[in-house]
Amino acid sequence: MRLIPKIGLVFLLFSGLLFSSEFTNQLKNYPVYWVGKQKYISLQTIVKILGVQSWGRIEDRIFIDYQGKILKGSIGSLDFYIDDKKMLLDAPIKEIEKEVFFPVESFDRILSTITVSQPLPVQPKTSAPQPLPEKEKSVTIEKSGLDRDFVILIDPGHGGKDHGAIGNFGLKEKDVNLDISLRLKNYLTNQFKKLPRIIVKMTREDDRFISLDERVEIAKREKADIFFCVHTNSSRFNRWNADGFETYYPSRKSEINFSTEPESEDVVEPETTTEVVFQIVNELNSTNVIEESRILAEMVQEKLAERLICPDRGAKPASFYVLRYTPMISVLVEVGFICNPNIEANLRDPEVRQAISETLGKAIIQYLRSKKIIE
Repeated sequence: MRLIPKIGLVFLLFSGLLFSSEFTNQLKNYPVYWVGKQKYISLQTIVKILGVQSWGRIEDRIFIDYQGKILKGSIGSLDFYIDDKKMLLDAPIKEIEKEVFFPVESFDRILSTITVSQPLPVQPKTSAPQPLPEKEKSVTIEKSGLDRDFVILIDPGHGGKDHGAIGNFGLKEKDVNLDISLRLKNYLTNQFKKLPRIIVKMTREDDRFISLDERVEIAKREKADIFFCVHTNSSRFNRWNADGFETYYPSRKSEINFSTEPESEDVVEPETTTEVVFQIVNELNSTNVIEESRILAEMVQEKLAERLICPDRGAKPASFYVLRYTPMISVLVEVGFICNPNIEANLRDPEVRQAISETLGKAIIQYLRSKKIIE
């Protein structure tokens, strides 16, 4: 059934209903929809008005964390719960064109039974980073001590037939990874436009499948100094409340020795091949690539922590395929949990992706400055 918005009638229709005043005042700014003889509002509207920080969906069940209580309902059902207390809606929760809708009057009645510990926010906080100040975007770096090309290779995770993780509302990891990576490349290229010896490249710039060994070979062929993988996280069983960002660095470096070609980028290689300790270039004082990767990973975490309002899950060692077999500094960042519907909604926003990409770029620049590669 197609929803017909009744935005022009909203103010008249509300006047005779018993809404809590704050909820009513804010609801006037959003559309109400008719389904049959019932008025409905979308789950997204509820999240915005209540300033909900955590909500999610598992199959047909909807969960909303509000005022320390878990509100639960199911699509097509009249049963609704506040924690374990069962209540009844006047009309069932509906899903139409992949969006979830709640009956207005009965949801407000249920909401009124919850003791509100703080007023409803006018502009609710989300996990979205704020746009970077304009003055920071125009700054370019003009000096470096390089006497050779220094290559930064950005690797957008997944692609083509390998979708990666998929959010509850259909957002694909491969698309998020690519968009953030393209923005990261553009940001760094702009920052380094007066430094022709710093070159920024990508393993893919469109939606194509590239196997893990091909990514490793590209890194070797391009003689990359930094291999920077961009991913979007998920959790086992797609937990709707999983949250945070994390960055991985290699637990060891090894020579490639495989009998079958891996296709998933989540492959963690068993510790069976001969370990080879690679040394990074002389410009970095011949320190160990694993240690330098750890330093870069920690800088990525530090910068993301300054911008994202969600848990810092830390920099961690791992034996991911592309980290282990690339013979250069390498990190893999997981920018957020796409299985969390709140994070998924944020990752759809181009401004959020832009802010994330610029934050990653600042981490790379901070690392290069710490190593005297740029001034």
